[in-house]
Amino acid sequence: MALQLSSDITEVLSPSSLDAQGNLVDQVHRALRSAIVEVRLRPGSALSEKEIAACLNVSKTPIREALIRLVEERLVMVVPKSGTRVSTIDIDRFREGCFARLHIEVAAVAQAATLRTDEHIIQMKANLSRQRDALEREAYWDFFLCDEQFHALILKAAGLSGLVPIMEAAKVEVDRIRSLKNRLGVRRTEIVIREHEAIVSAIAARDPGRASQAIREHLGEVDQRIWALGEDHVLWSFIESVSKVPGRNSLGIAG
Repeated sequence: MALQLSSDITEVLSPSSLDAQGNLVDQVHRALRSAIVEVRLRPGSALSEKEIAACLNVSKTPIREALIRLVEERLVMVVPKSGTRVSTIDIDRFREGCFARLHIEVAAVAQAATLRTDEHIIQMKANLSRQRDALEREAYWDFFLCDEQFHALILKAAGLSGLVPIMEAAKVEVDRIRSLKNRLGVRRTEIVIREHEAIVSAIAARDPGRASQAIREHLGEVDQRIWALGEDHVLWSFIESVSKVPGRNSLGIAG
């Protein structure tokens, strides 16, 4: 199955992409970041300040500043003689993200099992209900968002909400590959819900050991996550095909 992703920013962005929260640079940054992380924009695609400004109906100044942020986040790269592009898939960074996510969440879920309140459990169960609803509607992107919220609720129950943005930055390549799998139809949603239910059950029972084991089984060991990429030849072929843009990241931004 061939996956068609846009290389044309005009097909991905419009003035409605801006959410009116924060200053204009923040809004542009979020719009571009979402398009990249959700893999709506093909990795390796060229990014033109002029085209982005026209799509969003804003000046080039906030575009330039937003792109600088994205270069610093390694989501955008400047390729010599080629210009500014969406960063290609980086397996080493995927490995780092898996490692960070696994070890932080194993510790966090144990603490959540100790510190959780009834309100935390209610919020997690309500989230599980939304996950089931999204699955029944085959609304897989809604399911993805519920999944993100579920893991944020674990950090909240552990008293570690401040780690949410840190985790988002650490696992950005994990999220890109998760988005790619979603677009390719490589899903394990029913299994994920059962694993989430086991995690909530352990937290509710105030059992740190069982909670840690449940989330370790859910996230998988780092090597297993890497090797699993090759189990679907379509997924791996696509990752290989979009990872051939030469060059290296730079803090310079092409005009």
